[in-house]
Amino acid sequence: MAMFTINNMNMNLEGHTQAEILVSLAELATSLNLVVDRDSLVKDYQEREQESTTGFGNGIAIPHAKSNNVKTAAILFGRSTTDIEWQSLDGKPVNTFISLLVPANEGDVHLKLLAQLSRKLVHQDFVEILKRGDTREVLEIINQAIS
Repeated sequence: MAMFTINNMNMNLEGHTQAEILVSLAELATSLNLVVDRDSLVKDYQEREQESTTGFGNGIAIPHAKSNNVKTAAILFGRSTTDIEWQSLDGKPVNTFISLLVPANEGDVHLKLLAQLSRKLVHQDFVEILKRGDTREVLEIINQAIS
């Protein structure tokens, strides 16, 4: 099964707060049968945010969960129609989300994906496609980044 497909994307995430966005991402994961339980994923996301922000900067956050609740490693992508306060590293709101979901026993996959995406997020052309590209463009650049 592919880790990131067009079905893993929501270009109009519902929510006006960090908590609401995390629920929307968890609902997408649940609809794709990637997790055992939606509420457990929301809790996993929230616990990770309490450790330190996943707000990378440039309006992008990478909420992630490494958990027994996750059935298979996957990436979700979403954009919100509003800017969300996320306590990002640059202090600016977020409207673009790349969520990493990894089973608890696959920590190496988690670190590899995080590293691959983080390296790309320093490139403005990559960021611009994430923020403004269509679904096909986003699908292509994320899959290139993780290949």
